[in-house]
Amino acid sequence: MKIIDYLKYIGIFFITIIIIAFITSLINLTNFNGVLLSKISIILTAISFFFISTIASPKSKDKGYVLGLKLGLTMIIILFLTNLLFFRSNINIDRLIYYLILLISSILGGSFGKNIKLKKLAR
Repeated sequence: MKIIDYLKYIGIFFITIIIIAFITSLINLTNFNGVLLSKISIILTAISFFFISTIASPKSKDKGYVLGLKLGLTMIIILFLTNLLFFRSNINIDRLIYYLILLISSILGGSFGKNIKLKKLAR
């Protein structure tokens, strides 16, 4: 996969993160439970990782899980650096579990996308 393709998917990632932040901010204005809101945000982010890897994997020559791992790690590093630089968030076990969930979601999305491609070619 070319660097341009990675940049395209990272751009899609940023757009989805902005949309998720907007949605959670709107929900937060309704005095929704903060703990439940953070869990919804985690789920939406994991779903975005899954779909980005699913979309990217049919176009890649890599195996699905390898592409999911590459994309997931790239997006997690960007997310980690953003949190570290702008929000000065600490590294704790909760944050590491969050990143692990995102990475697993990306790997599963990559594998899922490759399987869809193979089934379409078999028909």
